[in-house]
Formats: sequence, C-alpha cells, structure tokens
Amino acid sequence: MRLLVNPGDGLDLKTDAVIQSFNASEKPVMPPEIDLYCERTTVGIFNEPLGLISNVAFLVAAFYLIRQSRQSIASYLLIGWLSVIGIGSGLFHAFATKGTLLMDVIPIQGFILTTIWVLYAIHLKWKWWTVFGLMALCVLVGAELPRDWLNGSAGYLPAWILLMIAAILHQPGLSRRYLLMATLLFPISLTFRSIDNLLCQSFPFGTHFVWHVCNALVLFWIVRSHQSRLEENPLPDRS
Repeated sequence: MRLLVNPGDGLDLKTDAVIQSFNASEKPVMPPEIDLYCERTTVGIFNEPLGLISNVAFLVAAFYLIRQSRQSIASYLLIGWLSVIGIGSGLFHAFATKGTLLMDVIPIQGFILTTIWVLYAIHLKWKWWTVFGLMALCVLVGAELPRDWLNGSAGYLPAWILLMIAAILHQPGLSRRYLLMATLLFPISLTFRSIDNLLCQSFPFGTHFVWHVCNALVLFWIVRSHQSRLEENPLPDRS
C-alpha cells in the first residue's frame, strides 16, 4: 500500500494514526511523518536508498574542495555548509521526520546566504547594506512563492536569479567561468527535483536523487569560483 502526500499538501504532517499492512504478520505500520518523493513508500531508513546514498556527492565535493591550497574564511564556511548539507539531507531521506527536515533545509539556506555575501560583497564589492538587502529579499521572496509550484522547487528561483546576475557582472576569468557553469546547470538540476512526483508511475525511484548529484556539482563550482578568485587575486583580508 503506497502512502503519498498530495502536491498541495506541501510539508503537512500525516495525521493518520495507523494503517494496516498487507504482510503476513498483519502488524500495523506507522506512516512516515513526511513523504514528499516517489521513492518513499513507508517508514524505514533504507526506504529512500537513492535519495540517501546520493548525498555522498556533497561530501565528495567538500573533501576535494578542502584539499585545495588557496583558502579563505569564506571558502571554509562554504565548504562547511556543503558538508552539513550532505549530512542533513542524508538524515532527512533516511528518517523523513520534521526534525530531520530542518536539518536538511537550514544548511541549504545557510549556503545560499553565504554565497550571496561572497559573490556580491567580496567578488563584486557591493556595499554591505545592499548585500544584506539582497539576502533578505531572497529569503522573503522564496518564502512567499507557492509551495506547490514546481513540486516545491519555486523557492530556489530567487537564488538562481541572483547567481545568474552575479555571473553576468563578474569580471572575466576562471572564477567567472565556474559561476556561469553553475548558473547553466542549476535549472537543469531544479528540473529533476520538480518532475519527481510526475514520474512515480513510470519510474518508482523518481528523479530526486539526480537533483542531489547535479546540485552537488553546482555548489562545487560555486566554491571553486571563490577559490579560483583567491588564486587569481589574493585578498589581503583572506575573506
């Protein structure tokens, strides 16, 4: 018996008390607290195997990035967020509870806001109050977009727009090329997140795990952009 959250339900918790399983024991099975993706059909750590394992991509990216010679406070912070994203998302896809959902979304927001600061305050040298305004605008607009748009992916659109603007305004060089590659891949990555529930019947595993792999590469390129800028133009303050 498959448990599904209707697209319009957003992140509403399931309130059904107990459903009866159809296995031989006839023991009741508690539904997962949050079920957002095709792959999850019931409770269990390994009920989203691809969604769980694909988070290794974030940790692999972080491991490579931390080994680069040119680092700064900002690059270390971005790498830290990247590592926590892999761990938090892995826990959410393993347990699918309200608590692990927060462990998934908070690090993502942390990476987004840190990236806005790095690109606009450090790379483009905008005034700090302008950058804080962009950060607030990104959060507020993302929160106001309907959660049922694009399977809950609409909230990432402000971050993509700001990434695209930063890439366009950035000075030419390797750092900018990394940003352009991240800007081009991000909507493709977002597409895989958005179509997941549309393909449940034809592809039960869904496509959310592809979002993880592609997004790990997007975040990797963003961090490499900052590291490349350090290599091209060392910053006295190491920011």
